[in-house]
Amino acid sequence: MLCLPALKLNIDVPYWVTIEVFRQYFDQEDFNCRESERINSLYLDDWFYMPTDGIRRFLLSTVQIINGKTQFINGRHRTAVLQKYLENLPIAFIQNHESKDFLSRLSLPLLAIDKLIELPDLPITCNP
Repeated sequence: MLCLPALKLNIDVPYWVTIEVFRQYFDQEDFNCRESERINSLYLDDWFYMPTDGIRRFLLSTVQIINGKTQFINGRHRTAVLQKYLENLPIAFIQNHESKDFLSRLSLPLLAIDKLIELPDLPITCNP
């Protein structure tokens, strides 16, 4: 499925995060803190929106850095679904001093907000 990446806030900055970097440098305890027994391979409809131009937007997960560790603001479920299928995860970071240090150490590539990204073709369901 092709769609444009979308940010929750205009001050967030989107990056591509490899699975390797995600597993090595992201706080897995924070990521799994709302662990569920099973993550279904489907999207929730509120992860998307479609403005009048007719191009579907996918809201990126948002992460902040607190005391040198990643902390998800939103999107744990989205990231859990996508990590099953993608080698590079689209993730947005809140910009602050700590995130700039973290991102500069990892040299993550920016994700262009105006270019289509390919997501796995999965069903979209309404929120329960």
